[in-house]
Amino acid sequence: MKWIFSRTAMWIWATLALTTMAFAAVQEPQLPEGEGKKVLQTACTACHGLEGTVRLKLDKPGWEGLVSSMVSNGAQVDTKDFPVLVDYLVKNFGKGGAAPAPAQSAANTDAAAKKILDEGCTSCHDLDLVTGQHLGKNEWSAIVTSMMAKGANVGDKDMPVLVDYLVKMYGPKK
Repeated sequence: MKWIFSRTAMWIWATLALTTMAFAAVQEPQLPEGEGKKVLQTACTACHGLEGTVRLKLDKPGWEGLVSSMVSNGAQVDTKDFPVLVDYLVKNFGKGGAAPAPAQSAANTDAAAKKILDEGCTSCHDLDLVTGQHLGKNEWSAIVTSMMAKGANVGDKDMPVLVDYLVKMYGPKK
């Protein structure tokens, strides 16, 4: 009987140890210190982790659009904290000054964008949701950024191509 109890206790201990190590391995990324860190941790992690956020490299309008989109989806960010959060994100996770991509022909760009749209967006929803919209560049940027933060399979370098295509194909009606 003692042997069974000891063995069970060892099994439980080993399971807890492995579980602790597994959770430690998937912890949130370390955030740089600064004004806005607490707002980010409080407002953003209520719905999702930060791994998607820290890999985005957006400029100020991009971060403003994303934060506005998140607030409209229910994120709790006080009006006074909005610019603090955006400035923190721009400073720590802003664009890295990557060189612009070489120009492509419109047909190649459209084909590439259509492929990004088909592969990156339809894994979660059908295209009726996209085609029913008639949005401008800022609105499409905010939506694509929001979807990327939620896990859409769209790379940072693909975002401008996709947004331009969405505006061209599903932009405001004239």
